[in-house]
Amino acid sequence: MREIETVLFDLGGVLIDWNPRYLYRKLFDDQDEMEHFLSEVCHPHWNFLHDKGALSFAKSIPDLQHRHPEYSDQIAAWWGRWPEMLNGQIDRTVHVLEDLKKGGNVRLFALTNWSAETWKFATERFEFLNLFEDILVSGEEKLAKPDPRIFELACARFNLNPRETLFIDDVEKNIQQARELGFMTHWFSDPVKLRRQLIEDRVI
Repeated sequence: MREIETVLFDLGGVLIDWNPRYLYRKLFDDQDEMEHFLSEVCHPHWNFLHDKGALSFAKSIPDLQHRHPEYSDQIAAWWGRWPEMLNGQIDRTVHVLEDLKKGGNVRLFALTNWSAETWKFATERFEFLNLFEDILVSGEEKLAKPDPRIFELACARFNLNPRETLFIDDVEKNIQQARELGFMTHWFSDPVKLRRQLIEDRVI
């Protein structure tokens, strides 16, 4: 049995259901065209650069509109209608978090890849974020997972021992990096599996 003193959660895909398709299904009649837009125009690496704090929407939106004028309105919506990409909290995982908080057996933190510019939309909407002792947001630090420096920053700021910390994330490369740094990990795919693992570890 693992000795877990701290649980470090990812947010998007684990506790919060974020997906740009929730917005862009409203803006495209053709699904193939929507997928082209999300893979070639407002593509994942472009979004990642915002999460990393390397791009601001004030500069990136006009730049993309200049390069893809045929999608000017859809590009503008990425910022102007960004909250519509949030489908809500993932209830069963939030219930796990609530049970961990009630149990009081572990410290609770979050480490998220999230734009500093859109972070306010999350804090205004999701009350469960107050259950964490603290949250490290990539866009505010100009570092993003899987960069080992953001894990090291989390350890320093939150006073974490990786070997006593369980890191939960839905992205494999983030899990792999955390393991290399000595963290215990749970590659998230389902809240039921997470709860089962935490019961086995006797933290719930």
